[in-house]
Amino acid sequence: MTTNANVMFVGGPGSGKSNYLFRVWIAVEHETGMLKKSGLPAELGYLHEGASRLLSGEFAPHTSIDAPSTVEIPIAFDGPRAGSRLSVPDVSGEVWDAVYQKREWPVAWDAYIAHQCGFVLFIRSASGHNVKALDWLTCERLYKTRGAVRGDTRVPTQVMLVDWLQTLRTLSSQQSTTSHVPRLSIVVTAWDTVDSEVCPTDYLNLEFPLFGQFLSAGLHGFDARVFGISIAGGDLDDPQFRAQFLGGNPTEDGYCVVQQGHRAKRSKDVLLPLYWALGHGK
Repeated sequence: MTTNANVMFVGGPGSGKSNYLFRVWIAVEHETGMLKKSGLPAELGYLHEGASRLLSGEFAPHTSIDAPSTVEIPIAFDGPRAGSRLSVPDVSGEVWDAVYQKREWPVAWDAYIAHQCGFVLFIRSASGHNVKALDWLTCERLYKTRGAVRGDTRVPTQVMLVDWLQTLRTLSSQQSTTSHVPRLSIVVTAWDTVDSEVCPTDYLNLEFPLFGQFLSAGLHGFDARVFGISIAGGDLDDPQFRAQFLGGNPTEDGYCVVQQGHRAKRSKDVLLPLYWALGHGK
């Protein structure tokens, strides 16, 4: 019997959702992790195009509105090839911005959440899209006011992250008839730009303290874990690294960082966040 394994990718523009999806397909197709290919997805052309760009040393472009709104990949975990289908709604970051800004929720997503959906929340390190919180003490000192403030008036990224999780947990509770606690993987992408001694949770506490405190308080309602991901092992926009990448084995490059105690442990298996969101792993 075939069952749907739904995982929703969450994140704003440039957070790395599509690049990770294509890296997942490379790992599934080449069977470098526990997820195995159990058939061909209908969106094979889209996945192959994105995977080919990565293997050629190029990051994926901004997700087009013409891209498939949902990618379904027939998969199986190690062991008997019982059929399962990984369904991933993968949309542009602007759709997630609208969830916060306009309180708009695509109705089609309700069906995915109803089937005990897992979630992967993407946050890109050192992204120009990240908006830092305003330092109100400095604003008052410089501008002598707590009112209108000059400069960047966009919503801080960490505020949107908290709001997205609150929205998803509320909708998940409304759609589910059980006491299911959804799995959540928080993935910091472009981890190769982060100090190698830093743990993923420490990074969140440093860069997004409000969001880090929200997670550590444990009141968000998810069974959550934090990961760091580098899909290629370095910056493909760096000519020297790109040459090194192309001269090696691109299908096996990249890594995942998980936290063990107060230390960061590196794994070659980039699918670890997906295993957790799918309900595998302790």
